[in-house]
Amino acid sequence: MKDDGVKMDKMYRQDTGLVVIFIIFVWLVLGFVLVSVSSIAPNDLIRNVTLMAGLMAGIFVTSSLIAVLVHLKKNRFGIYSEELCQGIRQVEMPIEGREITT
Repeated sequence: MKDDGVKMDKMYRQDTGLVVIFIIFVWLVLGFVLVSVSSIAPNDLIRNVTLMAGLMAGIFVTSSLIAVLVHLKKNRFGIYSEELCQGIRQVEMPIEGREITT
């Protein structure tokens, strides 16, 4: 069981890292798009509306991903123990017509 805890921690760290990378990627793409749009906007009103809409979208995406991180942390045992059990079942059940060799 101690080995399962180590596996759960590893999966949690991987998932957390992916979510953080995704947050960074979203803001990089959003920043690029906002800079590109602001350089071609015909007037200040359109530029400001575009900037506000982009910032609101970024804030909502970031808050959603932070909620995912909180959910992962609160339900770590349930999520990853189920995932480990699924992996064990897949190893135990051979694919039809194939034999498992080690």
